[in-house]
Amino acid sequence: MSKLRFAFVTTLVGAFVLLINLIVVAQNEFAATLEVLSSGVDVQRVNTSNFITVEVEAIVGVGDVIRTDETGEARITFFADGTDVTLEANTEYRIIEFEGDDDDFQLTVEVLAGQATHRLNRALGASSQYDVETPGMTLAAQGTEFAIRVEENGRSGMLVFEGDVEAGSDDDIVDVSAAFGIRSSVDSALSDVVRASTFDELDAALDGCTATVTTLDDVSINIRSGPSLDNERIGMISADDIDVFVGINETGDWYRIQFGEGFGWILSSNATVDTTCAGLRIFADTYSETGDADVESDSNNEEGD
Repeated sequence: MSKLRFAFVTTLVGAFVLLINLIVVAQNEFAATLEVLSSGVDVQRVNTSNFITVEVEAIVGVGDVIRTDETGEARITFFADGTDVTLEANTEYRIIEFEGDDDDFQLTVEVLAGQATHRLNRALGASSQYDVETPGMTLAAQGTEFAIRVEENGRSGMLVFEGDVEAGSDDDIVDVSAAFGIRSSVDSALSDVVRASTFDELDAALDGCTATVTTLDDVSINIRSGPSLDNERIGMISADDIDVFVGINETGDWYRIQFGEGFGWILSSNATVDTTCAGLRIFADTYSETGDADVESDSNNEEGD
């Protein structure tokens, strides 16, 4: 072998070894354990284009993408204290950034699609951050358990089971407490914070339930600004024009409907709500759309919750 060819091969091998070492170092900066709970789990390593199937367990790091198929389920454990995330079927998840160590860190991850439940089994230090990005909003958690769902169109929903989570979209930031949820579409504002323990309940609270209303002799129904005859009448509507309720008062005899660019309330004893719906959002009997009465009964800030 000529000296020139030998030098070229040596240089090439050295460059390859250096590249491997750089990848190993990058992976060793942060290593989490990926555990396969149900077969159908793939990993795309950082700076690669192909997914590889994980059968039992693997180490994942910054830049890696983990996805599950229609049967797959996986758990990623970040620290020795058990801080982890469970990926449900048809979920895609990426570890974006990690700085610090087990005690003092900034960790950012992303749920690209599907559903993931996060558990922080300790209160984070003042300088630690655990952030989750979605197409619709960014979430910052502190010692809590919460679930995230990202739909095909990018609409993102979040439920808090324990602790508090800060949800943000553009300049809009709100705190969400346990037993409440929030939702946001891509490039849209955050929804109201509503009481919900499942995503079906979250959707029903924000989207309403299919409903029908009947009246005698095609009599029009008065629409008021709140669930009381004492509230201002803001319009009238035919029963045939009502197909969705978006709320109900505590007493259960007034229904909130969409009216114009806002909402109004109708009194009806002849209303039927789709029984497969997870449940209407409940408002205080004193609620008013004009904002001059008490807030809704399922408010995130309600005293005594």
